[in-house]
Amino acid sequence: MSGLVEFLRARLDEDEALAREAPPGPWLIGNAADPTQPCSVHTFPGVRLVADGLNWLVAEHIARQNPARVLAEVAVKRELIRVWETVRDVAGTGSLAEGTGARALQLHAAVYADHPDYQERWRP
Repeated sequence: MSGLVEFLRARLDEDEALAREAPPGPWLIGNAADPTQPCSVHTFPGVRLVADGLNWLVAEHIARQNPARVLAEVAVKRELIRVWETVRDVAGTGSLAEGTGARALQLHAAVYADHPDYQERWRP
């Protein structure tokens, strides 16, 4: 499992770095008053992040994936890894608790299955 943990930590580091490079927001949808019309995504104070012409649902999706949300998810996933390591250390390698936690880590890693360093043996 150590390879999986290192893989997850590296992906979380990448996600965090990208989120920290992006404008912090808040991210707003331009032209949200009429969701049938093309729109854009902006951040305060009005810097356009994404070009005009987006479908409203696409713009909403982009705006929801703002840096603060990504950073919060990274923090939670890092804490889950820490909890798994604590359980493994207390319960011992090969315990039911460790196995269940390892499955949880496999599930988290599965979102990165398209990454070249992902290993099929980690697939849940």
